[in-house]
Amino acid sequence: MKIGLALSGGGFRATGFHLGVLARLADEAAFEKMAFLSTVSGGSMCIGLIHAMNDFCWPTSREFIDKILPKARDVITTHDLQSALIRRILWSPLNILSTRADDLSKLLKRHWDIAITLRDLPEQPRWMINATCYETGKNWRFERFRMGDYSFGYTYNTNIPLSDALAASAGFPGLIGPLVLKTHPHSWFKYVDEGMKELTDPEFHVERKTKSIDPMYPKLHLWDGGVYDNLGLEGLHNFIGGWRDDIDFLIVSDASGRPEPEKYHWWKAPLRIITGVMMDQVRSLRSRAVAERLINHPSEDRGSLLQIGNTCEYTLTDAGREAEISKVCTGCLGKHEADFAANMKTKISRLSEKDYQLLFRHGYEVADYTLYAYNADVFKYKGYMHSRWT
Repeated sequence: MKIGLALSGGGFRATGFHLGVLARLADEAAFEKMAFLSTVSGGSMCIGLIHAMNDFCWPTSREFIDKILPKARDVITTHDLQSALIRRILWSPLNILSTRADDLSKLLKRHWDIAITLRDLPEQPRWMINATCYETGKNWRFERFRMGDYSFGYTYNTNIPLSDALAASAGFPGLIGPLVLKTHPHSWFKYVDEGMKELTDPEFHVERKTKSIDPMYPKLHLWDGGVYDNLGLEGLHNFIGGWRDDIDFLIVSDASGRPEPEKYHWWKAPLRIITGVMMDQVRSLRSRAVAERLINHPSEDRGSLLQIGNTCEYTLTDAGREAEISKVCTGCLGKHEADFAANMKTKISRLSEKDYQLLFRHGYEVADYTLYAYNADVFKYKGYMHSRWT
């Protein structure tokens, strides 16, 4: 079974939740089945951290459990990237209005040891790191063999720091801002055969017909991928055909959080509309599109949508398994804890041990009972309280 995995943005809230989801998948020995990874912001930092903890090789399920998780937990409960960024601003007050993406990239190199280029990433699974191109308004993808978007064009020159790609993917408007990419050092092209489906092996892309183009702009501004698609779904799913042909099972881990009601303040209104209302609506529409495929096309597209804040009782009821609630849900986190996890702020400040443990456990449990509720023939229910993680 070839698995496609999409990890949403959401700062360290998302990183902690996704690590719990991945722990449940590791218990299923699913790391060996990963064909595609598509990530945004906190999801991108999660996968970047996993690679860094394993000498930039994709780990086996056993390596993730025994070697990587303890290190990853230590990193995100120890290193406070947000405070470090603020200190850099205070040290350079004349640059207070400048983007901090370069600073974030340097911090990821220093504290997370992310010191390789995109070109140095492993071939499998294929990892798409999603950002948003300000100039084109499209989904910009960084990959091992290629970067670009269909409007601006692409380049096979990927000798750029992985930390830059992660900083762009996480470049939330306000605190961080865009990564500025100079275009002239790269050779750009567009595909002539735009109607051709993408092939599983990225190296075959070099055989596609292309035409060289001159870049439209000398610089590009690459923002948080969540501005365009906070679930990172565009590379794995389309609204007409469903999953990519080379994905057997799609798992979407949505730790986007929930926008809270807020009193009107004129100076905050534009940012709230863009980064709150509009981004949440885009996320909602994409998650509904995935749900539609799962409900109406189960024989064509199998998968699971894992959403932060969903309780065991809610999930089993929605799946028509109310009779199993007393058996399955005993010991699971309740609505209060699930709501608390979903409402954590979107930050890249270090997590307390308590908050990390809550997010990790919630991610594990959501994956556990959601995968079981809708795909019991593939995933058996394990129960966090009976797992190795207690």
